[in-house]
Amino acid sequence: MNLFPENISTYGQDLDDLFYLICAISGFAFIVTLIVMIYPLIKYRYNKNRKSEYIKGTGKELKWVWVALVLLALGDFYILVVEHPTWVEIEETLPEEDNAFKVAISGSQWYWDITYPGRDGILYTSDDIYKMNELCVPVNNNVLMDLKATDVVHSIFFPNIRLKQDVLPGRTISRWFKPIKEGEYDIACAEICGIAHSNMKGTLIVESEDENNIRMEKYILIEEGKKVGAKLKIEMPIIQMNEIIDSINTDFDIAIPDTVNDVLIEN
Repeated sequence: MNLFPENISTYGQDLDDLFYLICAISGFAFIVTLIVMIYPLIKYRYNKNRKSEYIKGTGKELKWVWVALVLLALGDFYILVVEHPTWVEIEETLPEEDNAFKVAISGSQWYWDITYPGRDGILYTSDDIYKMNELCVPVNNNVLMDLKATDVVHSIFFPNIRLKQDVLPGRTISRWFKPIKEGEYDIACAEICGIAHSNMKGTLIVESEDENNIRMEKYILIEEGKKVGAKLKIEMPIIQMNEIIDSINTDFDIAIPDTVNDVLIEN
């Protein structure tokens, strides 16, 4: 029986192993604590023939207190030692930007705004591509994300990646993951952020690198068509754009409007 959703990231299994380790140590301490609490209730239950005992908490009793403290401290220290390499890999070591798929994600009530770099391959420039609630990434590639919020505190959660990060207004936080299996997976908000918090959902699409390149090229062509129409302010057929897209052999179904003016009306 699996306690968690399917893991599709390179570091997901390490986090699962840490979870089981912490549960084992905490569970053992919990059981011992229950025994220590229940045993005196049974041994020293009411008996009219027994005289009261006054325990000062020194000597043998104090020794057991110190033994318990030392064992708990050793358990905590062991957890810190074991989890440190995983912490460094995930939280303190970011992949090189030149070898990563870059994307910016901004949380707003109640949707995720996904920003992809445009044709220049650089985020935060005039040709950026904007999508809502749909993060498309190539498999077996590092994905480097800039995470932020526009209004209140959100928390982006990728259950299958084992990644959850609070996102804050006015602050950009960099996180990364490397997916190892293609498919569609959930994105959720794990921080109560208003009346429609439960509807703040998105989709993570992991696809082959070739499929992702084709998808990004289509997004770029559509975005360029929008900008041409906005600049000319006229109804202009985009036959050439359709010819280019039709020439690309792909299974994706992305609707291309017949005219740039249609794009302007839709947006």
